[in-house]
Amino acid sequence: MVRGMRTMLQNMKLMKKLILLLIVFVVIPTLVLDLVVAKKLESITEEQVGTALLQLVRGSHLTLDRESSDFEEKTEKIMISQEIQQLVSVPSSSEYERFEIFKALDKYLNNYSTNAVRYSLFFSDKDKLYSFVPNSDLLNNGVFYSTDMTDLSWYKAVGNAKGKGIIRVIDKFGYNPNNTQTVAYLRQLNSIYNGETVIGYLVVSGIETPLQMDFVPFDKYKDAQILLLDPDNTVLATNTEAFRIGSKFGVPEGKEEGVYKQIESGNEIMSVIHTSEFTGTKLLMRVPVQSIIIDHISVQRLVDWIMLIYFFILILASMYFIQSILKPISRLARITNSYHPGKPLAISMHAESKNEIVLLSNHFIRMTNRLNQTIYDQYELELKHKEVELSILHTQINPHLLYNTLESVYWHTLMEGAAESAEMIKDLSLIMRIGLSKGKLLIPVMEEINHAEAYVRLQLFRYEYAFKVYWEIEEEAKRYLMPKVLLQPIIENAILHGIKNMSHDGALWIKVKHTEGKLIIIVEDNGYRMPDIGMLNAILQGKESSKGFGIINVQKRIQLHFGEGYGLQYALREDQGVRAWIEIPAVLDETDLK
Repeated sequence: MVRGMRTMLQNMKLMKKLILLLIVFVVIPTLVLDLVVAKKLESITEEQVGTALLQLVRGSHLTLDRESSDFEEKTEKIMISQEIQQLVSVPSSSEYERFEIFKALDKYLNNYSTNAVRYSLFFSDKDKLYSFVPNSDLLNNGVFYSTDMTDLSWYKAVGNAKGKGIIRVIDKFGYNPNNTQTVAYLRQLNSIYNGETVIGYLVVSGIETPLQMDFVPFDKYKDAQILLLDPDNTVLATNTEAFRIGSKFGVPEGKEEGVYKQIESGNEIMSVIHTSEFTGTKLLMRVPVQSIIIDHISVQRLVDWIMLIYFFILILASMYFIQSILKPISRLARITNSYHPGKPLAISMHAESKNEIVLLSNHFIRMTNRLNQTIYDQYELELKHKEVELSILHTQINPHLLYNTLESVYWHTLMEGAAESAEMIKDLSLIMRIGLSKGKLLIPVMEEINHAEAYVRLQLFRYEYAFKVYWEIEEEAKRYLMPKVLLQPIIENAILHGIKNMSHDGALWIKVKHTEGKLIIIVEDNGYRMPDIGMLNAILQGKESSKGFGIINVQKRIQLHFGEGYGLQYALREDQGVRAWIEIPAVLDETDLK
């Protein structure tokens, strides 16, 4: 049988052999490969779309967290305002005075309320001195007085939060025969004169409206269901009527972040979930897998038809062009074989033609001419390289010009009497000057401390001196070298994630000491939030590549200078907060590292 097929192939004309070869070695393998690749691409498409959707959910969740931060800032502004603190602290003896207090508070509060988001204040009135004020069953927002605060469903949870804002689902205020629920931001108001005295309770209701407005990026996924859940998996906001606000959604155990699939009513559903480390809320996106890959399926069918048509055309074209192609290709091979770099070809170009082989020959001749010209241009490029080096040296002048200009602005501002602004300009100039460090990568500890002190002063001014800073720098340690701009990212993390929202209770300790041939640098804060130390150290070990770019940069720079035996690590502080511990070798000269 094999001999018979061989004889048949030998007796075939060249054209028939070509067609047979195209079918056996091109058409059939390509179709089989297309089927395998289509299935693989379908799987890859699901994975890539899932990854893209997770990034979209993470970004949208960050926007939602900013909404919560906005409410926190507004409620804090209300709490510390003179209107609230003074009016409620002034004793009232007559009903007229109490009525005036009520009107003033109600007017002040209405400045914050909108059609969707409404601000309300609740005060305890055990003696029924404000019985003339309507209760929350009659009005949808305003100032309310309650004889028994424990009757309020959210009272206990807000009290346990001790002044920190929380998000809860509550019944709407005012006429509410259908027991419609709303999402509210609730916060206990404490006296700024006596932190232990509770003034009242601030309730911002209807916040599901601005939260749901942040679902706009998901509009292009018409079949997607978006749910914002609290830590107890209660629905806070959604874009679908399938789930009501206040209802419970069953998130599978252990599914706090990532992509997973489920089968519901015979349909495969892809769920993308992200949990906020700041608010504890979960943002969940549910979309049918079929709607994700439907475009892929349509494109694949189109590709299949195009391939079939292409193969048919390819066979016809091969039959027509085989004779006209072989002869010009042989000539082009001879031209190619005769070329030597730098030596012009003794062959002239053909006249302009639409024949592809002729065009290819002309392009090859042009290419050889350009290659020869490149050899001649090499000498000129070497001269220009020197000019580029001079240009690079010139560009280094600009940063020095900038901080010299800042120095002039500092003295001018100081002479005008703006001492505080002048000091800020001076600190910024110091940060830039030390950041350059004349091109050095390692600088004395004292210079790095000066840089860190300038940065801390700017942050103290920014946050209105809301925290205290303690420096413990060992005198002997000041002369050793360390990588420049190493402390600033660590201090920045301690302020942003630890103490910036602690009013005047926040504290920061920065210590540098020398022991047993090593330089120990410690940055501690007394932040009230319980940090995830395991996550921080996992970032430093390279196990979490999507977070912590600042501290991983510090870790990599330390290890590039001194080796993997040194670096940064995090631990819990004994009392409260976080301790960042940096360990590097004590060196006095960069040559000691070689």
